[in-house]
Amino acid sequence: MQFFRYKLAGANAEELIMGEPTVRECDGILSSATNSELIEAVAAYLSRNQQGVNVKEKLIAADIILVQIKLNEWLASIKTSPTYQAPRIEPDSDAEELPYNCTTTHIKAVAEYARMSFLEVYELRITEFWKLFRDAIIWNYSRTEAGIEKLRHAKCMLQTEPDRDSLKESSVIRRVNHGEQED
Repeated sequence: MQFFRYKLAGANAEELIMGEPTVRECDGILSSATNSELIEAVAAYLSRNQQGVNVKEKLIAADIILVQIKLNEWLASIKTSPTYQAPRIEPDSDAEELPYNCTTTHIKAVAEYARMSFLEVYELRITEFWKLFRDAIIWNYSRTEAGIEKLRHAKCMLQTEPDRDSLKESSVIRRVNHGEQED
């Protein structure tokens, strides 16, 4: 489990040791609709500190901003890891665009894959959620031949090194290597 250190910005400036946030806590801190929701989310998360410090009365605006910044930095740094990164599947060019944007499809994918309720998914540590989300995407696409092809394409798009064995087998490369002209 990941642990974070937050130093409160107020007069008492206590350092808090925090556990990894849950999906609910990340959503509340990073996607709050109002300032009061944001304050409640930060206070709820920081109240889970290992020292048992009651932070609600001690929070100031700088604390809230600091938690958002540190959480964003941490999420950005670990979300690029292959362990947590779901394949980027390109949408079909002929697929019809939905008239509305659904904001909980990631929760639904994990809930169905892991046979959990939405409430159970929201209480997962964020890294557990990302692992399950990645697996859910791979599993759902691996069930059809078209989906497997999309997964292959997504894997190719992530590759940074050339597939030398496939290149050696290419008829185009053989003709070029033997001095034949391309038509």
